[in-house]
Amino acid sequence: MTWSHWFVTPAVTSLFFLLGVLTLYWFLTNQIIQLFKKHGKWPNEDKVRTNVGLIYMVALNLGVQLAVNHTSNSWVFTNFVIFAVVFLSYFLMLDIHLWQLVIAILLFMALNGTFTYVLSWLFAIVFIAYFYVMKYVRNHRHHMWLDYVEYTVTSLLLSAVLWGVVGQRFHLSSFVMMWELIFSFFLLSIMYVYVDSLMNSAATVAQLTYTTNYDDLTHVKNYFAFKNDFSTDFDNCKSTHKPLTLMLFDIDHFKHVNDTYGHLAGDFVLNHTAALITDQLKHIDPSLALYRTGGEEFTILFKGYTTDEAREHVDDIANSVRAAIFNTSGNQINVSISVGLTQLQTADEEQLDIYRRADQSLYYSKRNGRDQITVG
Repeated sequence: MTWSHWFVTPAVTSLFFLLGVLTLYWFLTNQIIQLFKKHGKWPNEDKVRTNVGLIYMVALNLGVQLAVNHTSNSWVFTNFVIFAVVFLSYFLMLDIHLWQLVIAILLFMALNGTFTYVLSWLFAIVFIAYFYVMKYVRNHRHHMWLDYVEYTVTSLLLSAVLWGVVGQRFHLSSFVMMWELIFSFFLLSIMYVYVDSLMNSAATVAQLTYTTNYDDLTHVKNYFAFKNDFSTDFDNCKSTHKPLTLMLFDIDHFKHVNDTYGHLAGDFVLNHTAALITDQLKHIDPSLALYRTGGEEFTILFKGYTTDEAREHVDDIANSVRAAIFNTSGNQINVSISVGLTQLQTADEEQLDIYRRADQSLYYSKRNGRDQITVG
């Protein structure tokens, strides 16, 4: 192929175009997700893929349509419009309100200058129906092969209606519409297999990532995640001379809770203490995270905070745990925490230096009556 001549059939070029569009979308979303993680944030990957998918498909549809706008061939990207609506509704399951969809279509019609065509309005109505019907089909999936049959039959019927409207609008022959519909089936089938496999793979990776980085009992970050985040924050704060405060804390007399009320009660206290502090951190600073780094030991990294700035929040956390009453199996359990707090210092050459100092402060709190905060 050259810039001016293509020596492969339109079906083959369209297939590669479709796969390229999907692959580029997947590449972009993965890069954005990795960028978030590189900066210490763990975004909701489904929301990222959904939002990027919406912007991506709208931009692509506008781009390709502008290339043939106001020409006798302005119908040639109908299958791509079908591909886009199926991708957004069935695979991304976008939660778009009707009024939002109507505004988008009106803007598209304004761009095309098709407000005066009755068939354009009919196309818009069918398009909206296409979106919501495919979402309904996706929400009522049952079995792999049955899902594929429902997907294929529904999308083909709606595609046939859309092509019927387009055929009337541009006076296309039955032969052309038949082949376009066959090609639509071909594209939709390829998309089903390819996108479904990508999303299943992404779900598996997401599950593995979650399992690797989060504690199964408390659903907060685990020791593995702490090591990675601590390493990143230490290096960043060391090089930029920003403050970093490390908070280590234990739940006091946790063994007594297990021995007195049982291990299920102990798990309940761990889970609800973690939930209480996690909720508090959201109000303090959404960028802060709680880590479970041992049995009853937890850690918080106050990146960008001096010990004086973090101390007020640490006091609030300790007070909220002390005031909490954990009701489980008819028992009311009260707990407190012992805290070790320290700040990154100029003399600290490695992470172990600051961690050892925080650990020593924690054990000082525990040896001297517990339920207190020691700054090292």
